[in-house]
This record gives sequence, C-alpha cells and structure tokens, in this order.
Amino acid sequence: MEPKKSKLVFGTVQLGMKYGINNTHNQPTREESFLMLDAALATGINTFDVAYGYGEAEDVLGEWIQTRSLAGKIYVISKMRPHVLNEYPDGTKASDIVQIELEKSLKRLHLDSLDGYLLHTPHYIYLNNVMDGLRKVQSMGLVKNIGVSVYDEAEALQAVELGVDYVQVPYNIFDQRLDATDFFELAQKNNVTIFARSPFLQGLLLMQPDRLPKHLPYIRPYLEKFIEVTKRENISPLEASLVFAEKHCPAEHIVFGVDTLSQLQEDLAIVKNFTPTKESNWISEVEDCFRNINRGAVNPSLWSKIKR
Repeated sequence: MEPKKSKLVFGTVQLGMKYGINNTHNQPTREESFLMLDAALATGINTFDVAYGYGEAEDVLGEWIQTRSLAGKIYVISKMRPHVLNEYPDGTKASDIVQIELEKSLKRLHLDSLDGYLLHTPHYIYLNNVMDGLRKVQSMGLVKNIGVSVYDEAEALQAVELGVDYVQVPYNIFDQRLDATDFFELAQKNNVTIFARSPFLQGLLLMQPDRLPKHLPYIRPYLEKFIEVTKRENISPLEASLVFAEKHCPAEHIVFGVDTLSQLQEDLAIVKNFTPTKESNWISEVEDCFRNINRGAVNPSLWSKIKR
C-alpha cells in the first residue's frame, strides 16, 4: 500500500532562489539544502513542492532524490513554467508544450513520473489545448494528478469545478479570503485535493513593523495588531502563523518553506509540541481581526502596485 502523503509539504523555492520579503539569508548551498531535505524526510515529511520557475530548485531536489535513491519513495509536485506558451512562437501545439515542459522537469528531477503537475499560470486552465495536454501526460503515466496554482478567489472557485485533481491556494492569518466563499466545500464535493501555501505570507508575518519596506505602509497597522495579539497570548508570530495554517485551514496539505535548517527544526518542533488548549485563546481573535484585510496586503503581486 502506498504511504499516505504528509500533511506538511516541504516547499523548495528557497532552495533554488532568494525568496521572501523577510529573507536575510543567502541561497543555501547544495549541502545545506540536502541537510534540510534529509531532516524533513526524517520527521515524516514525504511530499515536496517545486516548480520549473523556482530557479535551481528542481535541480537541487533532483540531485537529492538521485543521491538518496528516493525515486518512487516520495511524492513530488511540480509546476509548468509561468507564461511558457509565449516562448513557443513556432506554432507548437499547446498540448505538446505541456508534455515537452513536463519532460524537462522530470529530467531535472531524475524521475520518471510526478505525483502532481500544476499550471503556474492560472488562466491556462481555461485553454482547452492546455487541459488536453495535461490529460494526455496523465494518461501516459507521466503524472498521477493534474491541477493549477491560483492566486485569487475567482480562480480558485473556477478551478475546483473544472475537473482537476489538485489546486494550490494562498492561505494564512492575513489571507482568509477563501473562508468567505464555499471553495473548501466545493473542493470536497468534487474530490479535489487542496494544498494551502504561504503560511508566513512570504515572511511578512514574521517581520517587525519597522522593517517593512517603504512601499508597504498600509500593512503596518495589521502587523502591529498581530504582534500585539501574539505577545498577549505569549506565543511567537511564527507559532501563530504555522498553527493557524496547519490546524485551522481546511486544506488537506500545507506547503511551507524555510531558509535554513534551524528554521525547519523550529517549525517542526512547533507542530509537534502544539496543544489545542493554546489555540482557543487567540484563534477566534485573529480570525475576526484579519478576516477582511485589503487585498493589497495579502497578495504579494500587488505589494508594489497599491498606493495609500
């Protein structure tokens, strides 16, 4: 019998590129990356999220898989390059592009097939030729589950109605947009597995207000309130962010990333040592405080565009 996928999914973007608003570390070396991946696997995390667009991440993860002989023993979900159709002006059919791109990822990952392959450009899900391509590679056995990574409510709601297996969505203390919809109920009804990413909102939830970039002044009051709650309840912003996602979010899987081995160890200790009695003191308050935050504060793609 196949082992069950871990609820926590190791996100590998930081292994391939400098990522996150609060990242003060250099990109980890291969040795450092392998230590993090080893530690995650040793604690029961057997599912890994990557993408062609994450710099060297597929190469790093692939080398680790190869050196540890892990092909067929772990679950890997990757994503097609964003806006990749624009890079084939020669008339190559979209359905063929999907296969070409997937095979590139498989080569980098040293795998014959993936557990999941997602579109990294949400509107591609509306293109019949692209969806035909995903279904073709699925029928070929190159991937078990197909899906899409989305950014807003409309995309998420459409995705769970379009016959995909996996949908990846943003979800965190500041970004509770999907709770105001019937997204999670529809996903369950349609047998769609949900992966929730960004529990730390690219590190923003772990920042001190005076370290916010100058173009994000509208986020400061929210961050100050969040810190106030965590101090009063004697929990760290890291603990609050991770527990809110891991214990409160209805998604089956939580995708999280780290910059260092010590961060990973701290995250895993928080989940392991969590006690439900600690949750009741603050969970309803953060739900109420941050349920309707300005979209510009919760969507990183808008951080440089919203002016106040």
